[in-house]
Amino acid sequence: MRIGDAPVSIAEARQASACCANCGSDRPTVRYDFGRERILRCGSCGLMYLDPPPSEEEIRATYGECYFQNPEFLRGDNQALFGYADYVAERFNKQKEYAGVARALRARFGAGRPRLLEVGCGFGYFLDVAFEEGFDVTGLEFNGFAVERLRRKYAFPILHGALETTDLEHRSFDAVVMFDVIEHLRDPFGALARVHDALEPGGTLVISTQDAGSWVSRLLGKRLEDFRRTREHLFFFGRRTLADILEKHGFHVESIRSIGHTFPVAFLLERLALYNRPLFMFLRRIAVRTGLGSVQLSVNPHTKMIAFARRRGPS
Repeated sequence: MRIGDAPVSIAEARQASACCANCGSDRPTVRYDFGRERILRCGSCGLMYLDPPPSEEEIRATYGECYFQNPEFLRGDNQALFGYADYVAERFNKQKEYAGVARALRARFGAGRPRLLEVGCGFGYFLDVAFEEGFDVTGLEFNGFAVERLRRKYAFPILHGALETTDLEHRSFDAVVMFDVIEHLRDPFGALARVHDALEPGGTLVISTQDAGSWVSRLLGKRLEDFRRTREHLFFFGRRTLADILEKHGFHVESIRSIGHTFPVAFLLERLALYNRPLFMFLRRIAVRTGLGSVQLSVNPHTKMIAFARRRGPS
């Protein structure tokens, strides 16, 4: 039996029979095979998605307290690749990058304090800088441990739940940001409809996610960390696919660009050891011995993108 141009077994064909949640096509091809799960690519719209998705029990097990400090993260196998090795340690670099996004977003609005919602707000690192840049901020977070921490620390309104099932007041925000969130959602399309309804006409939506269609993502393929996060990443978007989906859900895409991140050299080399452990752990030992391990290095491997879009329509 064949799917597309690739010969597959009957079991593979059955696995690849899941319909695309975006366009409804039932002719996907198997893009990456991890054994227990596979990443399928829709032959019609190009969306890539995990099949089968994790169960509700598996999702609850993933998004617990250890999501933000996962001691098994660097172990190397797919089941350990979720969350963060140490989210708190990344705060300084994350907030520095977030401040640039917050300033660019604030420049789109006039006087007053625009109303901003962050979906998947984690420990509030972006909310913190957005408040300082002049926004009235609200957070929405799925992880109960993070919500308790946020409510102890901040006076900002913090909503607890999944975007797909959270009731947001009609036209209650001027901006919505979703950093590394849309790929985690069970129903990103219903979620976008809720965001559209919650935004004022002309309001701004900012989304960052993996660029699954970049040349680096395609070159690394199933070795890429973002593809291997099968416990949490359910959908994978390229630039064209993301733009088409946003346009379909009532947004005008103004820009999509590549983004990177800043890491201490020692930690960056530990992350790269997921691709070649002997080589990069050897380099890490050299970096630590020579005092370079703590040097902050900004890298942009062109595997992540950020999109700015405006809500269309008067309704």
